[in-house]
Amino acid sequence: MSVTRHYTVGAVVPNPGSLKALDERLADGGVPGDALVVLCRRRDEPLVNAVLPEARTRRVEAGLARLQWFEFASTYIGVTAVSVLLGAIHLLAGIIVQAVMTLAAATGLLIYHRRPRLRRKLLGMGLPEKLAEEWEAAFPQGFALALAVVPEDRYEAAQDAFLDDPGFTARLVVDRRPVL
Repeated sequence: MSVTRHYTVGAVVPNPGSLKALDERLADGGVPGDALVVLCRRRDEPLVNAVLPEARTRRVEAGLARLQWFEFASTYIGVTAVSVLLGAIHLLAGIIVQAVMTLAAATGLLIYHRRPRLRRKLLGMGLPEKLAEEWEAAFPQGFALALAVVPEDRYEAAQDAFLDDPGFTARLVVDRRPVL
């Protein structure tokens, strides 16, 4: 019994048109449509699903969701109310509490927005750290990260599909299948 070897070919795609053209080139090469995994931002996910209905999409979170912003704002307003009440009793203590909470909220937002989310997603899929770092560095300039998971006999067709478009950046290959 032999185990089929799989390759993951990936690149950062600059726009939805290039993503659709990639899917067509992969289909022409005999690669099935469900072999394509697209990592995109939350706001671009409906567009990717409309352009490529067979492809599997994964979100790369770029910031706080609406519900998270609402929770953050309501917590901050609650702490502000407490500091105002505390300020009515002891003015200096109320000012200090408000200053500390404002500083903590700003620091928390900065730390949250600087966290590498794409790298964590790719490492969670079982892909090597070096590839994850290269894709993460190129991702902000692109539209999405397209990964084609293909068996060994379809590797050449997939590689040619990725090499045909000069707009792709960070074209990389690894000889493993990601965990989806």
